[in-house]
Amino acid sequence: MHEPIEDSGSDTADRYRYQYQVIARHCCEFDNSELLWALCEWHTDYILALSGHRFILVSVKHRERSKGNWTLTSLCDDGGLNTLRARWEECRKPDQVRLATNGALDRRAKQLAKACATGDAKLLKDFSEELQVKLGCATPRDAFEFLMRLRVEAELAPRKHIRAINIESHVRPMLRRQGKRNLEAGRVYDSIVQVVEEASRSVADNREDVTWTLSRFNSLDHENLREEDIARRLITGEHVAKAVDRVPKFDNPLLQTHLTPNGQTETRLAKKLRQGGIGETGIQSARRTRRSWTTFAAQYSSPLPFEGDLVDDLTTRVLHEAAMAEAESFSSNATYGREMLRILHERLTPNSIGAPSEIDLDRLHLLGLAYQLTDECKIWWSPEFDLSDDEEEVA
Repeated sequence: MHEPIEDSGSDTADRYRYQYQVIARHCCEFDNSELLWALCEWHTDYILALSGHRFILVSVKHRERSKGNWTLTSLCDDGGLNTLRARWEECRKPDQVRLATNGALDRRAKQLAKACATGDAKLLKDFSEELQVKLGCATPRDAFEFLMRLRVEAELAPRKHIRAINIESHVRPMLRRQGKRNLEAGRVYDSIVQVVEEASRSVADNREDVTWTLSRFNSLDHENLREEDIARRLITGEHVAKAVDRVPKFDNPLLQTHLTPNGQTETRLAKKLRQGGIGETGIQSARRTRRSWTTFAAQYSSPLPFEGDLVDDLTTRVLHEAAMAEAESFSSNATYGREMLRILHERLTPNSIGAPSEIDLDRLHLLGLAYQLTDECKIWWSPEFDLSDDEEEVA
């Protein structure tokens, strides 16, 4: 594997804290998956190695909401699929290549993402002919081969919420698995992000006498990654374990589930529910119910490769029911949160929203998802108001 054509990512890494937090999700999975290591800023934003000599090239693209949904054209240009395709070929076509973004997809882009995830050969052949030139491919067959390896992970957490969501969905489950409940999850997360930032910023000595070449792509394993220039960008389970161990312990494990990063309790979730007429008991219940959802979602939201879109599908269904409940209960001159909650409590059941019968999902999980979407400002329980001074809900 040769030196990357460009090596400017590390020089401008201070602009990529969002990327560091995307990578940090993987760092919570070393003890619970086939993940062996992550390599930052090498050919793409990062590379994941799984057991069995499997590798994934990942490109992260943050997209401002003002730019609208991704289209097929913008995915290839602004989204960098054409560049990602070139990097994939340079790395001798590893097992998977992935575009990870917080941006939503338009209808055609969603069709492409679904066809890639399901391996729909017929549909991908059509897309290959359509996108051949945009992807910079010599033939439709070359485009088809790339699309069969492509996965589009859309609608990641936005920059404003990614810390809170990563803590809930990845750090807390990791600490529970490891029996480390006496560590404050926010500090653990920040320590892991620091490891990622240091790896992403690492720049090797580029003098001519420094070796940047590996003989072949499938030699990218633990033994051959000991070269100093690559090792600086490498993150393993050992690095993460040391980062976790650096976090000071506290005496009362129960505090972990009740503190916000700044010790404040007036979060967006609490403020919005209170504005909707829901009292303190309901707010406390909402916090606990929301945690039950994040625990459930973590089982189906691993940053490692997956083919399904269960969480996204449930989110769409719950948002639809919330919109219908709001339409029935809305009042511009009075609070309507209690009536909206009553309607949602009746309608948010696994059967009524068409959830798959084989998953262990109950009413409280769905209500917890509604509270999660409340904290993300996708669901309101009253007419909108200024939330600029409020804290995000992390407990």
